[in-house]
Amino acid sequence: MLSGCRQYGSPLPSLSRLCETYHVGRRTARDVLDALRGEGLIHTEERKTAVVIYRQPNSPEENTALRFVLQRKSSLIEVYETMELLIPSLLTFSAVHCCTGEPRSLRDLEHYSLFQKYAKKKKPNDDMGIPSVFFHDLLKETGSLLLNDLYASLEIYTRVPLILMKEQFPAYKISSNDYKILSSIPLILESGRQEDVASVFRELYSHATVLVRLYLDSLSSRFPDIPDDPEAVYTWQAQMGRDHFYMQLVRALIDKIGTGACPPGTRLPSEAALSKSCRVSLSTVRKALSTLNDLGFARTENGKGTVICLQDNETAFQCIKNPSYRRDTLLYLSAAQFMAIAVRPAARLAFPRLNREVQAQLGREISLPGSNPLACIFRCIMDNLTLRPLKSILAETDQLLLWGYYFAFFEKGTESSTPLHQLAAEAFHLLQQNDAEGFSRLLSLCYCHILQFVRDFMISGGLTEAKKIMVPYPEEG
Repeated sequence: MLSGCRQYGSPLPSLSRLCETYHVGRRTARDVLDALRGEGLIHTEERKTAVVIYRQPNSPEENTALRFVLQRKSSLIEVYETMELLIPSLLTFSAVHCCTGEPRSLRDLEHYSLFQKYAKKKKPNDDMGIPSVFFHDLLKETGSLLLNDLYASLEIYTRVPLILMKEQFPAYKISSNDYKILSSIPLILESGRQEDVASVFRELYSHATVLVRLYLDSLSSRFPDIPDDPEAVYTWQAQMGRDHFYMQLVRALIDKIGTGACPPGTRLPSEAALSKSCRVSLSTVRKALSTLNDLGFARTENGKGTVICLQDNETAFQCIKNPSYRRDTLLYLSAAQFMAIAVRPAARLAFPRLNREVQAQLGREISLPGSNPLACIFRCIMDNLTLRPLKSILAETDQLLLWGYYFAFFEKGTESSTPLHQLAAEAFHLLQQNDAEGFSRLLSLCYCHILQFVRDFMISGGLTEAKKIMVPYPEEG
């Protein structure tokens, strides 16, 4: 509201939608609405949707939307650059592999007819925004639990400068070039030609980046007294409202068990020792150990402590029947799917900084006993990425990918000879050969392998929802 994303007189989402979007309970959502009403920002009535009553000040000095934009100028441009890198690849994957042919087609999507009507208009209207409801439909077809959340988060962050542009230039109409691109999308999507689909989405988002950058530069020259804050940065929380301390501890322990750092048959430290070393309460430790027992990665014996185990197939399939564990598994698969697409543009972006010195250090890390080559390469890419929003998104997604979960399928953990190690070794060789395209493609194949391997296993155990999470092809992006 203060930034202008929610304007005067506009309704807020329903209570149920707020709970779904922010992953909170109804009581928490009501408390937030009560606080907003107390601050004079919204008006609420029983059985009616809350309405925004906050008005933006007219003077530039008091205009919070203007200050919000200028103080985040660099951050906003970086987010647009990140969308330019990621969104075309994600939409291309969805359109080409999820929505063409049987059993579903583009025409089955909820907002496809609406998008067609928009594209068939004889001239553009005053709406500067990309009609994104159809794009949300596309991303939903990937089966991912993450992509729509991510896209919505990026949209919200980048919406403010567009609102200002419309307010300051009320006669502005969407450019003929942009409208030509948008109106061509339905026909190009129906053709199913991957390169054409990828090209139209790249053109759309690259032009949006240029347009916003020019506008923000002109705005900062008009209001030089509002400085850009270099510390402002976009963040996204993949686990917002769902991540608890005990689950963080569970993931950390599974990672150590699966990779071999905590071998099966050995005992975990005492509850008191874990509480002290992890800086959490005893109740958190006990809940984490109970979860490990349920998942089959530990066996707590009265008076003797907790013995580390490897999950067997029967236990894994039993866990799938628990709704919470089903969702965690689908989140894992969604993260692998996203990384299979996103790692390719990230690797290309970081590649110029991966010089011989960096490669030599990476080679030493990979050669260490028990190392995970893909994890080493990923850390190296992250260390050499300068686009902060992309780095934040990848780091958040990587937290959902437990290396130990994959390696738990192999008796010797990271020391096992797995297809993943072979693919990562080939990727490193291509890096040494200065082959940027081959390097990025092989990294994409690494995550495709993880997704395919775990997905097939879970489907065989009864997780039918996993069939919806499509495996990308490395040609996307």
